[in-house]
Amino acid sequence: MDASTLLSGLVSASNVKKIGTASGASSADVKNVLGQALPILLQSASGQAKGATAAGFTQALADHASAKTSSIDMADGAKIISHLLGKSQSSTTTQIAKAAGVTKDSASSILSAAAPLFMNLLGKQTDGASGSALTGLLSGLVSNIDVGSLLGGLLGGASSSTTTSTGKKKKKTDSSAASSIGSALMGLLK
Repeated sequence: MDASTLLSGLVSASNVKKIGTASGASSADVKNVLGQALPILLQSASGQAKGATAAGFTQALADHASAKTSSIDMADGAKIISHLLGKSQSSTTTQIAKAAGVTKDSASSILSAAAPLFMNLLGKQTDGASGSALTGLLSGLVSNIDVGSLLGGLLGGASSSTTTSTGKKKKKTDSSAASSIGSALMGLLK
């Protein structure tokens, strides 16, 4: 399980269309917000898998993994985001909006629309794990996130070409800005 697989599922054409329709946002805005939010949501999910919230979170993952995703429940999504982000919901949503170039209301709507899909995909990825196994899976996922590559790949990043020793051109993505944004946002949750 890796973050890029989860993000790819979340930003598939059909999911982006569903999220955009439910939130009233463009596909580009949906992708930008999700690219900024995924590392934070994964970090938050990892925190929910520990301590007093672990049993409820494990059940929520199982429930969402088996749920149909043909329609989006914005009210359920808003509850999910509230649980995941807790007290930092307002400030984190503001930072995601700023980094993604959208309004806070738009970011909040996109997150609410995406949250049930996020839980569905995460629940399928964790495949019924609970307790320390779930914590281990999520911690491993969070620790293996290359935020710069993840965001650079999603958002296209600035690219340049370099020539390899064989004389072939190689495309290089500059994702240092994306990496610093992701690191700053993840720091809000600590």
